[in-house]
Amino acid sequence: MFSALRSFACRPIRTKPSVPVSARFVSNAPPKSDAKTLNDILDEAAKKTELERSAAANLDHLWKQQGERKKFTAGMFTRPHYFTRDHRYKKTPMRPKPALVGPGRREARRQDVFYQLGIDPLHESQNAALLSAFVTEMGKIRPRTQTGLTTKTQRRLGKAIRRAKMMGVIPWLSRARTGHWQR
Repeated sequence: MFSALRSFACRPIRTKPSVPVSARFVSNAPPKSDAKTLNDILDEAAKKTELERSAAANLDHLWKQQGERKKFTAGMFTRPHYFTRDHRYKKTPMRPKPALVGPGRREARRQDVFYQLGIDPLHESQNAALLSAFVTEMGKIRPRTQTGLTTKTQRRLGKAIRRAKMMGVIPWLSRARTGHWQR
């Protein structure tokens, strides 16, 4: 649970210089101008620290904006409930369960290609390419919940598949290999 914090705990502590490294310089100018530029540099550094403080205050709002796993950042204000699992991880939405029964009559008639074209599946018992689309990899007939056919067509399609298996048109325990030369 605290693996995200271990990376911060194992890091060496780095102290920031009060004057930025890029702002240091050597000058041959008179001392008054050096003091003025030094004051300007210190003012800029103070502004940067104020911006960092305001950014750290705004980090608290990032909890609601981040993705699935909420991360800790340096300077972030933490509350005790931030360490709970419910707060750190987004809850996954429930997956819809597969339907237990096939589609209704109206919907099945809309989806059923055999019904729309007026084709009887029993007349297609010699068509291995067509029948293999309704058979799983293991050779089982797909249920009506997956095919979306009408009850009559599904019943006749199952009969045609069993008939084709008995005749040896499609294999018993696998899907028919269509489009390949058979040896």
